[in-house]
Amino acid sequence: MKEIIKLILKYHFTIIFILLEIVSFSLIIRHNEYQRAIFSESASILFGNISAIATDVKNYFRLKETNESLANENILLKNRLEQYELSRDTIVQGTFMQDSIPVYEYIGAKLVNATFNRTKNYLTLDRGLKNGIWKEMGVCSPDGIVGLVQDLSGQFAIVIPLINVDSRISAKIKKNSYYGSLQWDGVDYRYSYLNDIPYHVEVNEGDTIVTSGLSKIFPEGITVGYVESVDKETANFLKIKVRLAVDFKRLDYVYVILNNKKNEQTGLEAINYHE
Repeated sequence: MKEIIKLILKYHFTIIFILLEIVSFSLIIRHNEYQRAIFSESASILFGNISAIATDVKNYFRLKETNESLANENILLKNRLEQYELSRDTIVQGTFMQDSIPVYEYIGAKLVNATFNRTKNYLTLDRGLKNGIWKEMGVCSPDGIVGLVQDLSGQFAIVIPLINVDSRISAKIKKNSYYGSLQWDGVDYRYSYLNDIPYHVEVNEGDTIVTSGLSKIFPEGITVGYVESVDKETANFLKIKVRLAVDFKRLDYVYVILNNKKNEQTGLEAINYHE
């Protein structure tokens, strides 16, 4: 208390001056309509800006919660879409079944670790065996294909992304359905290469590359990337540089793809393709 009194005594002239300024300012505003209107408008603008800043700060700290909510909603919508398409197909065929199971379902996951600057990059997801994830499941994001589950534990999964030199997926040119093998060259995380496309195929810059559907991992038609350039590799094949749809340095939430009919297809192929 003594320190406060000393402080007041030390700066009493300054304090009195500030108080008189406030009183004078108050009297001017109170007894002059024009100044009162200006002050009211300025105060409204000031408090409006403060309120906007406070709202932005509040929303910033809620981004994680908002992103998780949107990711969960997207998963729900994707699974409902798969169920709808199954129901539509069975109704058209006249064989509607209430308990029909869609071919593909989606499990939400969040990226918790990743590498980008190696030739063999990996991603870690916060979902594992306990969440219904198994090896060789496909992984995608809202933008496109991410990679393939390689290993996992109860609560985590390791993914080989497209930016790993050991990664190979079947992809095709959307406009004409010619398909080949997508493989990364280990140089730039933004680009990969589509190989084994015949020399005579028409491919133009900007053409969309999608999954071919010729595997038990990815549904057909998921975006992989866009043609950046086309070069002649040999006399028979083109070398197509693909700008990947997914920006791996901004990746956050992903979908793990469950193929409900994978085991049935694998078993049938093992019997018929066995030599």
